[in-house]
Amino acid sequence: MERKIHERKKRYGRLLVVAAINWALIGLMIWKVDPELIRDFFFPGSYLPMTLLLAGGIFWLLSILFMSSRRAARWTVGIMVFLFLRIWGLGSLLNASLIFGLLLISEIYLHKEKKRPAADSDITLNK
Repeated sequence: MERKIHERKKRYGRLLVVAAINWALIGLMIWKVDPELIRDFFFPGSYLPMTLLLAGGIFWLLSILFMSSRRAARWTVGIMVFLFLRIWGLGSLLNASLIFGLLLISEIYLHKEKKRPAADSDITLNK
């Protein structure tokens, strides 16, 4: 039991370091780089370098908060989809609430799937 707690603390420390470095890079990019220089990088209007850094920063932050990389990846994708909608001028309160609702429903559904009993125990025979 004690070993598991120690490994969890080590993992938490590594996540903090990676997240701090990533957010420092995001801050440097905001401070030093002109947005027009990266606007059409690889895909037109995508702001790809900033998008990748921001997605990484959000992912690491949520990984620390949730201690689950799968959950953090789902929420990061939802947040990034909304940010892209904002960039394209389609991000509204309605779209944000729909994306948030989809994320909540997926959390509830996946949580129930983990706790669902085996198929054999669902069937009861009355004799």
